[in-house]
Amino acid sequence: MYPKVQISTLTLFLTVLFCNAQVDSIETTLFKIPDKFFSQTSSKIDKYNNRLTGKTNKTLEKLARWENKIKTLLDKTSPATSAKLFGNNQLTFNVLLQKIKQGETISQNYKAQYNSYRDKLTTGLKYIEQQKTGLEEKYIKPAQKLQQKLESLENDVAQTEIIEKFITERKKQLLEELIKQLGKNKYLAKINKEAYYYSETLRNYKEIFNDRKKAEQTALGLIEKVPAFKEFFRKNSMLSSMFKVPLSTSNPSASLAGLQTRDQVTNLIQQQIASGGPNAMAEVKQNLQKAQAELNKLKDKILKMGGNSSSANIPDFKPNTQKTKTFAQRLEYGFNLQFDRSSSLLPSAANFGLSIGYKLNDKSIIGIGGSYRLGMGRIDKIEFSYEGAGIRSYLDWKLKKQFYLSGGFEMNHYPSVKGLSANTINGVKPLDSWQQSGLLGVSKKFPMKTKFTKGAKLQLLWDFLHRQHIPVSQALLFRIGYNF
Repeated sequence: MYPKVQISTLTLFLTVLFCNAQVDSIETTLFKIPDKFFSQTSSKIDKYNNRLTGKTNKTLEKLARWENKIKTLLDKTSPATSAKLFGNNQLTFNVLLQKIKQGETISQNYKAQYNSYRDKLTTGLKYIEQQKTGLEEKYIKPAQKLQQKLESLENDVAQTEIIEKFITERKKQLLEELIKQLGKNKYLAKINKEAYYYSETLRNYKEIFNDRKKAEQTALGLIEKVPAFKEFFRKNSMLSSMFKVPLSTSNPSASLAGLQTRDQVTNLIQQQIASGGPNAMAEVKQNLQKAQAELNKLKDKILKMGGNSSSANIPDFKPNTQKTKTFAQRLEYGFNLQFDRSSSLLPSAANFGLSIGYKLNDKSIIGIGGSYRLGMGRIDKIEFSYEGAGIRSYLDWKLKKQFYLSGGFEMNHYPSVKGLSANTINGVKPLDSWQQSGLLGVSKKFPMKTKFTKGAKLQLLWDFLHRQHIPVSQALLFRIGYNF
């Protein structure tokens, strides 16, 4: 009897000890979550939400304005078509815009499309909320606030998706009804373009939001390492509410009862094909190849007509992919280096330039920059010195492939020129230390993806104002640079 009591006591003691050790392990793991995880993620949600709201309102305002212009034209040319498209309480861009401004909910009984990043983030926060012991002040309250923001974001995403679908359907309706009445009308073309840019911009915003920052990677990585979280995720994730997934690792096949296995489906297909005769399999393969070829042709056609089926209604539309990006995504940072040979008055020098460019479209970049001129002396005597600085502007226009037509205007300051003229020329007005350069030439870009660079750039430029410089500078400039 006593041995049994001792064994039971020992078992109970080990069980309690194991549970306490597991709790300590969970707390220890969660305490490694970076403090800035909550603030960083909260700021990220706010930015995503503001981008969705701002883009939606601006798009609907434009579409409503152009739609009203079309209605005015239709009232004169075809009142019947106007009544069909705008009468009988028809939901238009303008009506939808007014509902949104009044705060009406558009996404009733609609759930946003599944997103694995939001699912993991939401479920991870739910798990943190349940770990009450020792985490109340540091993690539980911030997790609750963040969870509320995610719930609000889920509603906003659902509303945006509904609006996106409506814009696509309304655009299609207008094009189908009015292309015969108005032809290639400029307002129809604007609506077509704006609908395309709206969808692509939303897709870009989603990709930016799904991109995990360092603190998020650390936090979610730590949560996923907790063994109990895997079971919690199976029971409480969005995915588990959408599909009948296994709720326990002990018997995962229990939830799959009644479903056919892959082997069963394969055998069924083979039986159906075999009933068609000895050449049935060859015919099926041939038909599949033809279907694949036609599908590839259709994809190529869609890409040539705008890259998206939503823009395929007006073939002349060639989208500018830069318009779907944020301001920061359209910026290009660069560094370049240029060597100047020595003259009778100035030493040889190296010009270090930094630039920041803005992509106007897929073919052109406009930007500004600055430079620092480092004097290096002469061949017989190397001596480093400050030889001036400058400000630059430039424009690159894509010619073909990676070749660009490049031009720019620069102002360079040469302190040595001013000092030299003041000491050697008596009674003559000192020379201007600021000298102008007008550049035109070609550039060649090379993709070079490393940890710090995105590409390399070679430039050959002609300075049209080189003869106005004192002393006369070299006319042909060669620069090598890198984009970050």
